[in-house]
Amino acid sequence: MGARDFTYPHRHPDALGHLRLQVADAPRFALADGIWLPYGRDLVREGAHLVDEFPAERGRVDRLAYAPDDWDEVVTELFTRHGRIKVGLLPRVRGRGLVLVRLLGSEVLWIRTSWPEQAPIDAATRAGPPGRW
Repeated sequence: MGARDFTYPHRHPDALGHLRLQVADAPRFALADGIWLPYGRDLVREGAHLVDEFPAERGRVDRLAYAPDDWDEVVTELFTRHGRIKVGLLPRVRGRGLVLVRLLGSEVLWIRTSWPEQAPIDAATRAGPPGRW
């Protein structure tokens, strides 16, 4: 009998399916480094899924920041397979439809979010002013 696969079994989120995330191979100076299509607006569940299933070749997620109006509740931490991840809020000036992911080593990825009921082009439009802030 081996060790459990999950460090925090009492906080394990329900399985969601395949992580719907596209991330650029290398950092670029673009509007976003990737796009993420979460299954719902529960950041505890969706954020843990993003961290757990994040592509290993791009790195490991160390911290996450999000636009508060995009999600159902305010979250300050996530419990994942890698342990606890600190979570922060982006200022409302930054717009909506954006998640910042900091990887080990301090690389920050700008990931646009879009939900199934919303077309990706609408997500980019409502996310605020173009370019990096």
